[in-house]
Amino acid sequence: MRTKSGFAAVLLLAFAVGLLPSSACPFQTESRPTWAEALPSYERFVAELMAYDRIPGLSVGFIRGDFTWARGFGWADVENQSPARAESSYRLASVSKTITAVAVLKLMEEGKINPDAQIQAYVPYFPRKKWPVTVRQLLGHIGGISHYRNDAVEGHIKDPKDTRQALAIFQDFDLVAEPGTKYGYSSYGYNLLGAAIEGASGMPYGEYIRRRIFEPLGMADSRLDDPQALIPHRVRGYHIVKGELRNSEYVDVSSRFAAGGTRSTVPDLLKYARGILDRKILKETTWREMFSSLVLRSGIMTEYGLGWAVRPWNGHFAVDHGGSQPETRTHLLIFPGEGFAAAIACNLEGANLMPYVRRLAELVLEEEGHFSAYVQARTRQPIFQAVSNAFDYGLSHYSWNRSSLSSDRDDLDDAFDYFNESVDLKSLEKDSDKTKKKIDAGIHPSSRQAFIRVGSYMARALGEEGGEEALRAYHRKGPIAFFNDYIRLSQAGSSPKRHPRFGGEFGGLLAEWETDWARTHTEEVRRLTVTPGTDFETFFLNLRATFAGASITPDLGPELERAAEYFLKKEDMGKAATILGLAREVYPGSASLAAALGYVMVWQGNPEEAKDLYLEARELDPEEPALKPDQIVGAMRQLFQADKKKEAEGLGLIAVNLSPKEPILYVALGDLVILDGRKDEAAEYYRQALRIHPNFADAKARLKSLPK
Repeated sequence: MRTKSGFAAVLLLAFAVGLLPSSACPFQTESRPTWAEALPSYERFVAELMAYDRIPGLSVGFIRGDFTWARGFGWADVENQSPARAESSYRLASVSKTITAVAVLKLMEEGKINPDAQIQAYVPYFPRKKWPVTVRQLLGHIGGISHYRNDAVEGHIKDPKDTRQALAIFQDFDLVAEPGTKYGYSSYGYNLLGAAIEGASGMPYGEYIRRRIFEPLGMADSRLDDPQALIPHRVRGYHIVKGELRNSEYVDVSSRFAAGGTRSTVPDLLKYARGILDRKILKETTWREMFSSLVLRSGIMTEYGLGWAVRPWNGHFAVDHGGSQPETRTHLLIFPGEGFAAAIACNLEGANLMPYVRRLAELVLEEEGHFSAYVQARTRQPIFQAVSNAFDYGLSHYSWNRSSLSSDRDDLDDAFDYFNESVDLKSLEKDSDKTKKKIDAGIHPSSRQAFIRVGSYMARALGEEGGEEALRAYHRKGPIAFFNDYIRLSQAGSSPKRHPRFGGEFGGLLAEWETDWARTHTEEVRRLTVTPGTDFETFFLNLRATFAGASITPDLGPELERAAEYFLKKEDMGKAATILGLAREVYPGSASLAAALGYVMVWQGNPEEAKDLYLEARELDPEEPALKPDQIVGAMRQLFQADKKKEAEGLGLIAVNLSPKEPILYVALGDLVILDGRKDEAAEYYRQALRIHPNFADAKARLKSLPK
């Protein structure tokens, strides 16, 4: 299904863009398992995708049990043709936050930090705010501390900063929210934690993490970044400007020391992951505390623990963190219950590393598959979300805790009643917004985690019936098989009332889905990789034939959007529009595809068509991420960087039409028009932001800094 396939084509493609690595030997191998024989296919996948993504150099590796594998691809230094190695040294960016969190919790175990104490107990010189801010809140990004406010200044610092100087950048900022009420990712909050480590330990931050984390785990190639030090295998960073590869702007990251100031290698990250898997450095109870999502006062989980994102992955319990800053992108993923971890780093700013991580995890865990699904009847799509959430969070909880969230029958009946009400077709048709909110709340403490009670009990029942291996098979089979097998179990045997049951109409729908999923989730689809080299005419011809008449199908929309984005960056808008147009024929109810095509129309200079598509996306799904203000602002920035200032402004005007009460959009428009010297228009945009949110700090700062 691709125009280029096979090893020779991949080599040719890699050679053509200068990505063929010179250092092809794995970093380490031990007792090769059977799936290790599939690693060459992964290497070919990486080489091919790097060529399309235009990533100069990349290092990637994983551990599974006693097996370790790592290697480099492409160039660490393009100008001097220095190959990337397994042990190439990259800036870790925000993966550094996990290290800071481990250090704070180490000090907690030593009795030197109370996580529920106010931060001034350890950083007395930091100004007190309107509300008290605790260490725990900072670790979970719910402390109200601002993130970067003015990237034009804060994102381009070139002078080295010590701890006090780094804190001085933001110490006078007001809190963006009352602590505990809102999740707000904050690198500055982690700098404040770095200062707390120094105050509690009596050591500089860099020395503490070296002594307490790096040295005990044998991480000899990990350190604070230092532009003047001689660091073995240091990579050069790059970004793409107007379609051309350029050296990254030099930025000194000491100003973000505890939030993103470290440098390391993939092998060292794997040593770090192994230390976590083997419960080194911290006690078991502390690891579990670190890997537990915090909960807002509203009863909503943040899906971020103490320094780590905490999200299920195909029913696995998983923790991870990504990093992005000048010169680099990084990611570290760990499945604590599987003895598996993957680490990846590259030297291209803005690169999307998740396809590389996802493919590696699927290969190693032998769970290739697409468990995101598209339901042809739009009113039933939320039902799949409920099924998927109960599967993901419930099986993850059971796998991690080896017990269900509840075993009390009355409590379980209450949870099953909640689930049945959430997936009731009549309720969805009568008041879809109310029912969707009920589904959204199903995993959160605000609903007493009804979906997790349901899913974890199902996992327990299926495990007791079929054994551990049968339960583990659901990571490959997915949520539809998980539910249908439980429904059959609950209806069989001599004790029909032993297990709580789902409604009959829901059971009928799941049986229909089981049949159609088996027909559409074929071996070919499971192993399918969509790249810009795909023969899309044949691809869509085959896809339509496979999916014809099915009520539910695998959702390949995200992969198709990624392929379209490649052509968009190459300014082949026609190809991008064609891919997305064909994709919408297969997935007509996809809000994401409608918004993506709208974005292509913006690039093409067709604002009216773009507006219609964005409005359609909002009608299909008001919660579509591409419609979120921060995503729109990012898209405006991407257009500006491509020298499409007029189109960026057009997107901003569409956005304020869609979301007229979002101050960040008006600030973005003001930032854009000021570049044309339209000072009065910029001032009005900033004022409009303040009319909506009188205390919006970004607008205040911009208005104050306007030239007189």
